Order: sequence, then C-alpha cells, then structure tokens
Amino acid sequence: MNMNDPQNNQEGVLSPEDTGQPEKTSLSNLKSGEEPITTISFKHGFFHSVAGTFFKQLDDTGDAVMIMPLEGGDVSLKLGGIKHELDLKPGDHDAKVLDIISEALNYVRGIKEGEPVPSELLTGHASWEVSKRDRETAHNRVTMQLVSWMSGDEVLVTEPDQLAQIVEDPVTRTKINEAFLEAAESLGLGKDRREDVISLVGNLAEELAYIETLRQKFHKVETIHKIVSELEQKYKAEQSVMEVIVPVMRLFKIALDGLHESFDEIDAQTGEILSVLKNIAAQTKFIRQARDDLHRRLWAWESQIEEWGATMVKRSQHNEYLLDEL
Repeated sequence: MNMNDPQNNQEGVLSPEDTGQPEKTSLSNLKSGEEPITTISFKHGFFHSVAGTFFKQLDDTGDAVMIMPLEGGDVSLKLGGIKHELDLKPGDHDAKVLDIISEALNYVRGIKEGEPVPSELLTGHASWEVSKRDRETAHNRVTMQLVSWMSGDEVLVTEPDQLAQIVEDPVTRTKINEAFLEAAESLGLGKDRREDVISLVGNLAEELAYIETLRQKFHKVETIHKIVSELEQKYKAEQSVMEVIVPVMRLFKIALDGLHESFDEIDAQTGEILSVLKNIAAQTKFIRQARDDLHRRLWAWESQIEEWGATMVKRSQHNEYLLDEL
C-alpha cells in the first residue's frame, strides 16, 4: 500500500495503519526505550544450581512454579517466594524474567532457561504452528465471505474439501476477482488497489487459520462426547460404570457449551467481512485474544484426544479405564 497516498487520510477511508498487523504492546514490566527480554536467562547462580530446572503452572492452583528435580523427588518453588528469598527488587533483571515467565506460562506448558519468550508476549503471533490445510481452509472461507458480500448469496458450505473445490471453480474465480475489486472501492481504496485487499484478506486468513486448527481440535472433543454417550447405552445396566459416566456427561455438557459459545462469538464477530477489513487491527486483536483463550482451554483435552482417537464403542476394561481418566 502507498503510505503517502493522501486518499488514505480522508474521513471514512481505510488508513494505512489499519491495513497491517497490529503491533504487540510491550511487556508489562518494560520501561520506555528499554529493549525487551526475548530469551529466558538468569544472572543469579541459584537458577543454575540444579540441572533440568524448569517452570510450569500447577494444574490444581494455576500457580507458576519453578521445578527443581532432586534425587528425593521434584521440588516446586513459587515465583513470589523465590523473589523474596533472593531479595529481588522489581527492577532487577531476574525479577523481570520471573514476571515474564509467569505471563509466558499462559501460552506454553513449560519453559526453561535458554528458551525464547513466547511470541504471544513479543509480537502477538502464536508460538505454535498450524497446518497448510487449515491455512488454505481459512483463506477459502474469508474469500467466499467476500464473494457472498458482493453477490448477496450466502455460501453455506463448511466442509473444507468441498469449499476448496468451489473456490477453484472458474466461475467462482471470476467472482472472487470481482469481489476484490468491489471491496477495494467500498473500503475507500479505489478499484486499482485490489492488491491491498488481497493483502488484507491474507492477513485476516492467517489469523483465522489458528481458529480453524482449534475448531478441528474442538470437533475431536465432540467426538469423544459422542463415544461416551454411546458407551452410556452399552453400560446402562452396570451401576458402577454409570456412576462414572453420568457426572462425566454432565461436565462434558458444561465444557462443550462454553466452547461452542466461544466459537460462535468468533464467527459472529468476524462474519461481516467488510466491517472486519475496515477494522483489521481491532479485529486481529480480538481474534488473537480468542485464539489464546481457546488454546489454553483445549490444552486439557490433548491427551484425551490422543487416547480416545482409536476407541471402539464396546464394553471393555480399556474403555472403563478411559472413562475413569476423564
């Protein structure tokens, strides 16, 4: 985009700063002009005293702790206690690193010295990867939203493979090109600025690709729920197993309803494609916050997704074990 184009400064016209990725604000403990800490590194010898030391959040309390593996077993130390014992002041380097670790553990399960600070804290980008397929699906969805906006005909296809076929259809490709031109004019850029709209759509699709990955993971959780529901029918006459299944199904409903609500909110917020493109910085911030929240909430299901992946609906000791683990 031409940053010097005076058209961009007119009222109601998309400004240059709204067309790119929003910058991540500096870390909370960063002073003006101070270089951000990008790697976990301590100065005090205490942090180097035990090999294999790492940091994580406790599952039960959510407290950030330092884990020191000793011969008699692991020792966990709360970060606040470490600051107190080492007499670390707020401005001290090691105190800042501990604060960063406390924030970082909202994005990664564990971290140790020498590892990079999660990119969520530095740039806002996710520190985990998405597949090429999810990137393509997200881009196809956004592109077809633009076509729907132009034509007024909503595209109801949600299955990724079918969506890809529609996007590759020559007739659809013509409509996509027309939609980019129309969007450029509606955004106040002018039809000759089609490439800027393509860039905007690409940026938005990149952010939504992470939501796509999380949505697929959520569908796998729904599959587990379906299997448990079917097992409930298999074990209906066995009270001891039903005493496990009934509360599990109740908790499942609470979890699934909450996740459904979050995905519905994202879809509603990003559904009006022109509005999203006009407010790309604010919308990207919203998507990233939702991404980080969902990523965190779905962590707990990852081991279950793997364990239940090949489960057959039948009465078995293995399935009873899996039910106990839920």
